[in-house]
Amino acid sequence: MNPAKSGVFHFEAFYICTMKFLIANVLIAVVFLGSPGMKSRVEDEVELVCMRKQHSTKTCHYNFMINGIPYRYVDNGCKETKEALIKKAKEGRLALAKDWKVDCHPQKETSN
Repeated sequence: MNPAKSGVFHFEAFYICTMKFLIANVLIAVVFLGSPGMKSRVEDEVELVCMRKQHSTKTCHYNFMINGIPYRYVDNGCKETKEALIKKAKEGRLALAKDWKVDCHPQKETSN
């Protein structure tokens, strides 16, 4: 018996086309559903609360609040500027750790 006449090849072709269609739909759904999550990360509220410099170890401790959650960043050698760190934190290119290691002291107001 000839397999081409028996319909085996038609069934395999149908199966391959169906699988390609399903995979394409799944990929489109993943991109569509994943896009709102990407926007929310870009639009995070990033605030530099305070910075403390330890002269003995030459490290700068930066305390950030991102969407109300405390994060910290330690700059060994104090190489980065505050503006550059805030920009990197907003872009998501800064390796932040959870919670603050060094507490911030409130700024003393000078009375004239």
